Amino acid sequence: MKKIGLLLLIILALLAANIFAVPSSNSLKKQTAEFSLDVSYTVNEDATVPQSFADTLKKAQQLLEKVFRSKEFRAAMFKQSYHDSAYSKSKMACFPMVYDPKTGRISGASVYQNLLKEKEVKLFINIKNNGPKRTTMGASYACNYKFTTYDFWLQEKGELARRLARHIAHEFTHIKGYRHDNKVSARFKWGRDVKEDPAYGVGNIVGEILTEWSKKSII
Repeated sequence: MKKIGLLLLIILALLAANIFAVPSSNSLKKQTAEFSLDVSYTVNEDATVPQSFADTLKKAQQLLEKVFRSKEFRAAMFKQSYHDSAYSKSKMACFPMVYDPKTGRISGASVYQNLLKEKEVKLFINIKNNGPKRTTMGASYACNYKFTTYDFWLQEKGELARRLARHIAHEFTHIKGYRHDNKVSARFKWGRDVKEDPAYGVGNIVGEILTEWSKKSII
């Protein structure tokens, strides 16, 4: 009986050690993604940016790195599903077209994996003046890591870095092969519905996470 009692004590001690053990640094690393971002920019002669824009862009870059690496971003993306018309008529072969042909859906998990496929990403922003047009904040193309941002919305406010991080995430999603497409058959149209559009969806998730982190004073 004494041997049985001793054995039970040993088993209970081992269980307690496993329950209350602090996760190792290696196991914690596996819970978050490896992602490094480097963003540079040029400004056209007819465009203007705030005096401290370089610092703001650096902060936006750091914020987006933090979000993309986070468990929150991964969890949010894995819950999503988008329409496969993001690939409609595309002839580009530099990104995987991962979707379910039966349902016509792109899983958020596949978008997440595509976005973070490269561990180190370099982006180049060309800032332009778009005249009186205020319908779009910028433009980008699949597989081209240089994109356009219009200067009208780059006003130095408290949340500019967060808005810029969200904007970069949106354009980077286009670069990775997902696009807005309102020219396909009517049943595939989504307009600007973030529930169906990967680029708007990713930007929206990045914005929501940054807002939540700001409320909790994480950033």
